[in-house]
Amino acid sequence: MALLEVAVQGLTVAPQGIVSGGVLSIVSVPSTKVKAEGKGVYKQNLQFTLSGANAVGYDPGTVMTVGTASISPTSTKNKAEGQFVMRKNDQNLAVNMTGTIGGTPTPFIEPWKITVPGQTKVIGE
Repeated sequence: MALLEVAVQGLTVAPQGIVSGGVLSIVSVPSTKVKAEGKGVYKQNLQFTLSGANAVGYDPGTVMTVGTASISPTSTKNKAEGQFVMRKNDQNLAVNMTGTIGGTPTPFIEPWKITVPGQTKVIGE
């Protein structure tokens, strides 16, 4: 298992396909007990929502996650408060999304990934 930076408050979660823009909200709350570079570490599943986004072929500003999206940790050894930590490059290849095409609701799947962990000093396996 590769050593990768642990994800903390201020991380970047980004779409890896046709989605761009919109308002991304991280639903998960970082640890208040375990910190890296003074920022709370994210643990277990990282949950987020997106609204008002764009996607190739979809009506502008109509793209959003279907409910709350989630990325699971790949860490196998490092934990915060008894749960595996999130790390750079953790991803979900099949986040349910929806938008409209010509006003018609049209679902699709989009891959999402933690691209910037929010800190560079603490790594985990």
